[in-house]
Amino acid sequence: MKRGPLGPGPLVYAHRGDRSRAQDNTIEAYLLAVDARADGIELDVRRTRDGVLIVHHDDRDPEIGVFSSIDFSILRRMAPHVPTLREAMEAIPRRVFVNVEIKNDSGDAGFDADRTIVDELITELRGYDDPARILLSSFDPMSMRRAGEVGPDFLRGQLVAAPVPLDFGLAFAAEFGMDAIHAQYAHMRDDTANPMAEIRNANLRAVVWDVNTPEEVSSIAEAGADVLITDDPTMARATLDHM
Repeated sequence: MKRGPLGPGPLVYAHRGDRSRAQDNTIEAYLLAVDARADGIELDVRRTRDGVLIVHHDDRDPEIGVFSSIDFSILRRMAPHVPTLREAMEAIPRRVFVNVEIKNDSGDAGFDADRTIVDELITELRGYDDPARILLSSFDPMSMRRAGEVGPDFLRGQLVAAPVPLDFGLAFAAEFGMDAIHAQYAHMRDDTANPMAEIRNANLRAVVWDVNTPEEVSSIAEAGADVLITDDPTMARATLDHM
């Protein structure tokens, strides 16, 4: 079977790049993840005031301010390490998959209630990249619903973080026809079999994030996860190689 962004797995995705060795969501972190033989890289997308798609986990920098209130030219001058989405995607070799997380939480500064960021993201990605290597995800189910409407050729996954129950994410994933559930490792720490059965019964692929020790990697791999997302891709790859 040909590999895609959702396996067959377990695939190793580097969480914001190799953040065990470099500042997360930087070109350096992405290239180190590639050197660590990660199958894919997870990164976070936000938007500046003038509409430039950038890669950063938080909605602000404590020294610069809120990204949605800053023009990109100012951000580039004050924080040159923050890449644009295009810079990130072009730095990551095409053989490496990319999980693009859309950061559009209701509590964030610059929250986009109309989800226009989704349209702009998909339009931009189609302009220079291949949807076949991309997996979209978000904690915001309405963003994933919109992605299904304007980008049906992109794979989509619903993110869910404990203590929010896994069932909450599964319901949205099923309702909006998503391809995967992105469960936090905490959902499976004490029991991998039942959560995995729930995911499979919902006809979804299993992406598990926050998998950061050899024991966690082994547990998730043995449970049959399609993708594991880790802060330490070198460790994850070595663990899988010795299973």
